Amino acid sequence: MWMIIGIFFLMLLIGVPVAFGVGISSMLYLALNGKDLVILTQRIFAGGDSFTLMAIPLFIFAGEIMNACGVTKRIVGFANELVGFIPGGLAHVNILASMLFAGVSGSTSADVASIGGMLIGSMDEAGFDRDYATAVTAASATIGSIIPPSILMVLYSSITGISVGKLFMAGVIPGILVGVSQMIYAFIKAKKNPAKYDGDVKVKFDFKRMVKSFINALPALVMPLIIIGGILSGVFTATEAGAIAGAYGLIIGIFVYKEFTFEGAIKTVLSAARTSGMTMLIVASTTAFGYCLAIEKFPEQVSALLTGISTNPNVLMLLMIIAMCIIGMFMDTTSAAIIMVPIFYPIAAAAGIDGIHFGMVMVLTFILGGITPPVGVTLYIATAVAKIKFTNLLKEMWPFILLFIAVMFAVAYCPAICLTIPNMLA
Repeated sequence: MWMIIGIFFLMLLIGVPVAFGVGISSMLYLALNGKDLVILTQRIFAGGDSFTLMAIPLFIFAGEIMNACGVTKRIVGFANELVGFIPGGLAHVNILASMLFAGVSGSTSADVASIGGMLIGSMDEAGFDRDYATAVTAASATIGSIIPPSILMVLYSSITGISVGKLFMAGVIPGILVGVSQMIYAFIKAKKNPAKYDGDVKVKFDFKRMVKSFINALPALVMPLIIIGGILSGVFTATEAGAIAGAYGLIIGIFVYKEFTFEGAIKTVLSAARTSGMTMLIVASTTAFGYCLAIEKFPEQVSALLTGISTNPNVLMLLMIIAMCIIGMFMDTTSAAIIMVPIFYPIAAAAGIDGIHFGMVMVLTFILGGITPPVGVTLYIATAVAKIKFTNLLKEMWPFILLFIAVMFAVAYCPAICLTIPNMLA
């Protein structure tokens, strides 16, 4: 058991991509234990052969289309008219745009790449500290995987069988809390040091202009309502919602905004294919890794270890959060979710913790891993977009990380935050 885990972490340390690291670790485990290596290919195939998981490439494709057809700049324009006049100006625009774009992309990576590509340079030109502008972008991008739709929630649903519609609705209030807490921090920073954190470009509030920008962005803002409404009403499944979102994005790009060209379509398909390919390869290979852990009864050993410390649900929740945070610091969110959900979900269920509540806590914990070193995929994307040093970004990120942790623990120990809306709809 410890051999396969040790080999896997060694692969991570020497820079082997996660998908190949877990695949090689699984292959070595099966070979050294005299197992038929055909099992490896069977488990990898089975890992990707899921109707629910088809929603992931479809949502990725929909997000790419919406980004290519000018949705991002319209969302940013609307956010600018709505909050650009508040002290902290473009920082608030950045955060609110991420909250709105979250309902389109379902991905933290897509959020930081698209919003960051537009606003980091704008904030820099407006007089904001560039490191701070990048930190705001990376921190607010976390909302992309919280506010529905969320690719992480689709993964959790596919593993546990819990309603993806209820999981989506559970993310609404936590996502808003993350965004609001960041905006409060940006406001305080702007008041304390306007030279670095407020910028010298101010937008005056104009109701008519705000309404016009809202109408311009409305086709994009309607998309989350179509997705969530269709899933909750039973009109279509999460996978079908992904296909409908992609079709809706095409209609907007071609007939409404008229910015979706043939060249843009080719780039969108290639970009979505690359992202989907990487994601699904990780999903498939980590399924084989999880199979090897199951052979060694690793989930049962972890369960025995934790319940041996305490059977109190609150203490178990804390222990699982700590364990998931440590794992999340060394693995990307997708890999961490696929490996850890089968281990911790049964423990939570046995302790009487609601499956939707625990799912939301897991999602938040794994997202936290994306903005904490040493792996911190979201941070690396942000530094690549902004062209700044990783260490410079970390100096400005810590307050945002602490705010995120505060929201995460609030959700963990106040279930009503994430369960109120799903219970109302039930």
